[in-house]
Amino acid sequence: MDFISLCKSLKPEDWNKKVNYSWTVKDIVAHMVGWEKEVVKELKRIWETGERAWFLEKDDYDEFNKKSVEFYKNYSPEKLISEWEMWQKALAEEIKSIGGENIRKRPYMKWVFDEGENSHHGHHYEQIKKVIEEN
Repeated sequence: MDFISLCKSLKPEDWNKKVNYSWTVKDIVAHMVGWEKEVVKELKRIWETGERAWFLEKDDYDEFNKKSVEFYKNYSPEKLISEWEMWQKALAEEIKSIGGENIRKRPYMKWVFDEGENSHHGHHYEQIKKVIEEN
């Protein structure tokens, strides 16, 4: 799964397609960019402090998600993809500087890698893919 490649392949009209009752494809991508940015920030903070990520302490992310979508609403699809690539690169660099194995050894740090059956990236990737294929 290469989410960025999927986004780069979208036609201009695809970005405004509704994925659910409230979000378009662009909104989902904005949401993902917001989370990528947050993961980078939280990884740095948590590695230094040993605390748990704030999002492990909550079950409701609506406010955070709304802020991300709002923050990126005026970004063009190209600029949004570029922003996401920037944060993905920052995350990869942070993981490399700490060491992936070091991160995996700490409790409550699996979220850094977004792996497995319930992958956040995988969930939204499939949503967008389905909407694009259906329309």
